[in-house]
Amino acid sequence: MKRLYIILCLPLAALLFACSTDIDLYAKYEEKPIIYGLLDSNADTNFIKINRTFYVRGDAYQVATNPDSSDYPGKLDVRMIEYCNGDSIREIVFDTITIHNKEQGVFYAPHQKLYYTTEPLGKNGNNKNYSYRLSVVLPDRTLVSETKMVGSNRFDVQSLGMNFSKEYFGVWRPFLFRPAPNASIYHVTIAFTYLEQRTPDADSVPRTMTWDKGNYYESDLIYHMMEGCYVFHYYPEELYAHLKEFVGGDTVSGVRRLITDYPIEVTIDAGGEELSQYIYLNDPYNGVPLGDNDLALIDGGYGVFSSRMTVKHGIRLGGETVPELMEMTNWGFKFIGGKEE
Repeated sequence: MKRLYIILCLPLAALLFACSTDIDLYAKYEEKPIIYGLLDSNADTNFIKINRTFYVRGDAYQVATNPDSSDYPGKLDVRMIEYCNGDSIREIVFDTITIHNKEQGVFYAPHQKLYYTTEPLGKNGNNKNYSYRLSVVLPDRTLVSETKMVGSNRFDVQSLGMNFSKEYFGVWRPFLFRPAPNASIYHVTIAFTYLEQRTPDADSVPRTMTWDKGNYYESDLIYHMMEGCYVFHYYPEELYAHLKEFVGGDTVSGVRRLITDYPIEVTIDAGGEELSQYIYLNDPYNGVPLGDNDLALIDGGYGVFSSRMTVKHGIRLGGETVPELMEMTNWGFKFIGGKEE
C-alpha cells in the first residue's frame, strides 16, 4: 500500500445470445464514473483519480489505450469540505496535474491526469476528529462521498524488538502496535536489511528482503488485544525460510553479510472503513458478486474514497537471533552494530 494508488477498471462485457437480430445489445449501457482517492494527513500532496467506464463495439483493449475513452473532457469541479468534530471548517478545491511516469499496462500510459491538493489535512488528536466530504460535479450528475480521517500521532508500534530464536520455533510470537483512530484494516510488511560484500575489496551493498504479513481487520484484532494494543503474530522460523529463498542457498566463498543493530523494519498501513470494504468486496475468496450495485462504495459509480496512514519503525533482533544467524556460516552473516541511516 503506497501513498498514491492509481487503479483503473475495465468493465466486464456480457455475451448475450438471442433468437432475434433486432435487439440492440448496447442500448442499456450506462456510463459510470470511477473514483479512487486515499487521503493521508502525513502526505504533502493528496491525489484523486477520476475516470469513467466505456463500452465499445470492437477491441476494448485497443480503445483503452486512448485517454479519451477513460478521461472526462476538460477539468471537473472537484472539492472537499473538511469537518472537525462534525463542524464544517473549510472547503478545499482540487486542481489537475498530469503525471508522466505511469507504468505501461492495459490502459493509456505514461501520461495520466489526476486531481490533487497540497493543502495540509487535519490529523486526529487532542480531542479532534477530522472527516471529509468529497463532491465531484460530472456532466450529468454530482457525486458525493464521505470518509473519516484515519490515524493520529498515537498510531505507532509498541514492540521494539522481534525474537526469531530457535527456541521459539513453532510458537507464535506477538508484535504489538497502537491502534489508529477510525482505522478498520491494517496491512503489515516486514523487511530485513543487511549489507552484502561479495569480495573483501568490494563495496558493501544494502539488500532488503521483505515478506508480506497480509491484512488484519479491526473486527478480529479487537478480540486479541494486549496492553491496550493490537497484535499480529509471527513464527520465528519465517525469517529463516524467507532468507533461505532470498539468499538462494548462496555459499560463495568470502561473501559477507553485515547486520546492524536495527536490521528489521516493520511497516503498518492503516486504512479506513471504506477501504476495508473495498478490499473485502474485491477479494474473490469472499464470494461477492461482481457489479452488485447494492454493494458499491461510490453511489452511482465505482471505486473508493477513504483515508490511510502509514507508520514505519526500525526493530532490534531479540534473544539469540543474532548469534544463531552468525552460526549459519554458509550465509556469511556478521554483526557490526550501529544503525544505518
